[in-house]
Amino acid sequence: MNIRRIPPLLLLAASFHASALSAFAVVRRDDRPDSAYRKLGNRAAFNPVGRVEIDYGNGFEAIGTATLYGRDRLVSAAHVFDSEALAGAQSVRINFGRGRIQTIDFGTSGVVNIHPGYNPSTLRNDVSVVFLSQPFTLAPARLYTGKRIRLGAAITFVGYGDTGTGLTGSSQFSIIKRGGQNALGRYVAGGADFEVDFDRPGTVAYNSLGSSNALRLEGLLGPGDSGGSVWVRRNGRWRVVGINDYGLDWFPNGRGNGVNDDYGDRSGFVYLPRYAKWMSSLPQPNFNASRGLPSAALAAVPEPAPILLLGLAGATLLIFRRRAGALNCPTC
Repeated sequence: MNIRRIPPLLLLAASFHASALSAFAVVRRDDRPDSAYRKLGNRAAFNPVGRVEIDYGNGFEAIGTATLYGRDRLVSAAHVFDSEALAGAQSVRINFGRGRIQTIDFGTSGVVNIHPGYNPSTLRNDVSVVFLSQPFTLAPARLYTGKRIRLGAAITFVGYGDTGTGLTGSSQFSIIKRGGQNALGRYVAGGADFEVDFDRPGTVAYNSLGSSNALRLEGLLGPGDSGGSVWVRRNGRWRVVGINDYGLDWFPNGRGNGVNDDYGDRSGFVYLPRYAKWMSSLPQPNFNASRGLPSAALAAVPEPAPILLLGLAGATLLIFRRRAGALNCPTC
């Protein structure tokens, strides 16, 4: 089987086949106003979620999302900062709005750190940590460190990008910050990732994971949300538990209908507590050192490993994952 980088292929053991899309902004219920999702995403607790913007020579484009989890470091998806995303980049920055913008010195060794197990074809271990040369006064996010989140627990995800409703899918271009809710449906990849489905209010036909009851602000990821964060509320405080990663065109019958991110589809996220040890082991880069080539500043990315096999049902499932595309941002 030929494996194409875009869209990459993922072979799973299961009883059906689907197409998957990587990195996405929040798609909402058709009976809820977009303003409610914008209001959720712009809560003060989610101020550490910023937009990643890259200038390839024609002005800055919004390519994804990242979260400030220390005053001088970001966590995001690896595919937002890997060698493909940064190829030809003249400048990279993080934008938290209200003038809170900082250029990322991606030419200095150790600034952009890609997880050593990252596989760009399967999006396995899709985590990156980026150091900033100057700390932000913005209060950083707190990472979740407790017991594994139970199935059915409510999660909130935040990001920037395309939107729409469960009827239309991610059909509307956008670089606006939004939040969405869902219930954790299942863990996959040995617990390294988890998924949710997009329930349609009033019917069980679109349900494939957990309860068929849609949450008040039920939603799904859309293009541009990649690298954004997943939050849970514990002891009165919001904590980051995951990273926005990929999507699956699932409904009906696990085969999809060709509409991205509509009712019945799924979104996938990295379960961040699995990577806490690696994140804490990264040394602070020396910003006073002479700059090298941008390509030399990236942590080594291994060649795609043999196609990942997960024993879900015994039959073969072919899933196509689309990486996040850059979103034009001429006025950023």
